[in-house]
Amino acid sequence: MSNQPKTVFLLEPVYDLSGQVIARELLTRLADDANINNKRNPERDVGFFSQLSADVKWQLFLHQIEKLIQLYQKGFDQIVSVNVDRDIVASIFKDAEIQEKLAQLTLLRLEISAFFTARFNSADLLILKGVAKVTPAPLWLDDFGPGYSNLSMFDSGIFEIVKIDKEFFWQFGDGRTFDILLDHLNELCNGVIVEGVENQQQVDLLSHKAIYGMQGYLWQSVYLDDLLA
Repeated sequence: MSNQPKTVFLLEPVYDLSGQVIARELLTRLADDANINNKRNPERDVGFFSQLSADVKWQLFLHQIEKLIQLYQKGFDQIVSVNVDRDIVASIFKDAEIQEKLAQLTLLRLEISAFFTARFNSADLLILKGVAKVTPAPLWLDDFGPGYSNLSMFDSGIFEIVKIDKEFFWQFGDGRTFDILLDHLNELCNGVIVEGVENQQQVDLLSHKAIYGMQGYLWQSVYLDDLLA
């Protein structure tokens, strides 16, 4: 961990159409490239995570879980999703202690990277079903839409919630294609969260859509440590 850059944890809110916070996503940012208004370089974050070793990502995940345990012990009562990839999933399988800790976090959701399912096949499905067996945390799928994922993966009913990729929303959100996709996804999971909401016009557009929630830079995140303080 000594080579790991200094990071901070943010909780980014997810709102429903009535204006209530229904969940939060735990985000990890480089400490010198993040502030509470989300003014950051997202490409830098992507590059940062892609360069981390499997062990460093796992240690980061363990740190996130310890922070969430502390948060929930203080009475926090909202759903929090934590991003995991293939390396982290593989480590969960091998660690009985973390499985026990995850079992205690009834409001935790594991948010599966869309890259995990880029070439979705029977082996991927077995891995995801295996995760569902070793931890009760429901699975959410991140960034659906840009070609990394396909609808066939939903036939198993493995995902509780699907998040629509922001680029897909920006390109197709006001068209019939988007509505058709929402109809399909709502038949295959419990709801859809749309990412990339950055202005009131986008909120107004989504107010007539069949969605579970909205997420984006229109709303301010909070530092996890601030909630723990």
